[in-house]
Amino acid sequence: RIANEKKDNPLDKIIILNVRILENKLLMAYLDKRSITREIARQHCKEVDFCLNNRKHTAIGFENISGGYELRSENFKGSSSPKDITFIDNQAKSVVVFEGFFDYLSYKMMNQKSVNLQTNFMILNSLSFFKKSMQLMEKHERVDLYLDRDIGGIKCTREALQSDSIKYIDQSFLYEQKKDLNEWLNQEQQVKRGHNFRRSI
Repeated sequence: RIANEKKDNPLDKIIILNVRILENKLLMAYLDKRSITREIARQHCKEVDFCLNNRKHTAIGFENISGGYELRSENFKGSSSPKDITFIDNQAKSVVVFEGFFDYLSYKMMNQKSVNLQTNFMILNSLSFFKKSMQLMEKHERVDLYLDRDIGGIKCTREALQSDSIKYIDQSFLYEQKKDLNEWLNQEQQVKRGHNFRRSI
């Protein structure tokens, strides 16, 4: 790409073509690989056809508050404009904050039997939205942080705790040896599958 060339090449933009219920077998296999059931995924995600560089693609789509989508498949990670956070308002006094939607789906997987779980959810969809979103977090009495255990996630968690160590609670100790909640869930499911396999022999 030439240095002074205009960056807003229409071919580089993701154009959403179609949104529907999740059915695609390859996407289902990808969800299985990430230890997310179809039922949980269908409750919170869609199957999205989009065009990029004159080619049609299909991915799991997770909608944000501005109508854009986070798009994921085995071979693709991207998002359509406008990029924004996803906020799920259950009229609760607490909010649980995740960096990406696979961590949110993992949390849903882990809490399927918790019927009385009353909380709001915020999925940042990018760590760059963390500071901007703190205003919305501040409206809650309790903020549970499930951010990635990498340099950026740890830095944001530390800053939040320094601003108010009573309101903000770091929950990343749950997956201390892993990068994020989904990676931890994946390992737990593999261990469980191993036990079941040994039991069936």
